[in-house]
Amino acid sequence: MVVADRMRSLVLAAIRAYQRYVSPYKGFCCAYHVHTAHASCSALGYRAVRRYGALSGLAILRKRLNRCGVAQRRYAPTRYQPFPYQRGDCDLPCDLPWDWADACNCGGCDGPEPKRRKRRKGEKEIYIPPQRSR
Repeated sequence: MVVADRMRSLVLAAIRAYQRYVSPYKGFCCAYHVHTAHASCSALGYRAVRRYGALSGLAILRKRLNRCGVAQRRYAPTRYQPFPYQRGDCDLPCDLPWDWADACNCGGCDGPEPKRRKRRKGEKEIYIPPQRSR
């Protein structure tokens, strides 16, 4: 019992430190809280750990953080995407001797491949409650 109580106290202290010293300065808030007006992830985690203990409370918090990520990806406004690099041939002059022209590959201006979004299996089936008015 003593170890469980110490672990619970340590986890609660870590959540409180996050809420007091990190969360106000990070520049964004819990997406699940913003969308549904339910408690934020850290508030739910604190209550769950206090009520159910460290291991069960952290398991509940893990499920909520997963839903928070889904809510952020589903409802957050999309970020500005810059234009992709020019693809194909470009008209750069190549005044080098023939052997050097082949070595430097002057014929193309292909940029790096665009990044592909990671597909998350089963994300469409996760239920996020509808937005409530405040």
